[in-house]
Amino acid sequence: MGKKRTERVPDASVVRALKNGDPHAMEELVRRYSNKVYNLAYHLTRDANAAEEIMQDVFLTVISKVDTLANDAFFSTWLYRVTTNAAYGFLRKERKFGDQTAIDEETEHEPSADYLHDWTKLPDSILLSEESRRILKESIDSLPEAMRTVVIMKDVEGLSNEEIAQALGLSVPAVKSRLHRGRLILRDMLSGYFRKYTLEGDHPA
Repeated sequence: MGKKRTERVPDASVVRALKNGDPHAMEELVRRYSNKVYNLAYHLTRDANAAEEIMQDVFLTVISKVDTLANDAFFSTWLYRVTTNAAYGFLRKERKFGDQTAIDEETEHEPSADYLHDWTKLPDSILLSEESRRILKESIDSLPEAMRTVVIMKDVEGLSNEEIAQALGLSVPAVKSRLHRGRLILRDMLSGYFRKYTLEGDHPA
């Protein structure tokens, strides 16, 4: 038993063990995914208490409904969908989420003139400052809900386009469209904030 474990058991094997009644399988899934579920729920709701409750509800759902999962290899995608639905349920209950989620996929966002200022080449001391991170968070929060969800899942949580599509019940092209347009809006908003640096060359030494 002194040999170090070098390979992680695939999720599908752990899920099968859970379906077969292995008491340790659920502990392993919680260990692997509790932080990811909490973080996704928190980023969608911006409510720490709600994220904690959602995480608990999600794993209760796993226990009660894992047998309905047809393909064990898709466990993580299913888990993200359960989490997203639970977060949406909280937002609807709190009346923070409504018809604004329906976005016309043909509508294009036109960047303003500020978008032309290339702030991406600014020093890290500016881009990674506490104020810049706060502005980025506020900018993400201000996105239309459907775009915000996709941007969070992709750029904050690091999910693939395919995972996001499965979790949200969208096509991959729809995910790419929302992601692209959400990023354009973010770059436009952030360009407005960073414009003072790009125009004045106010770079710290």
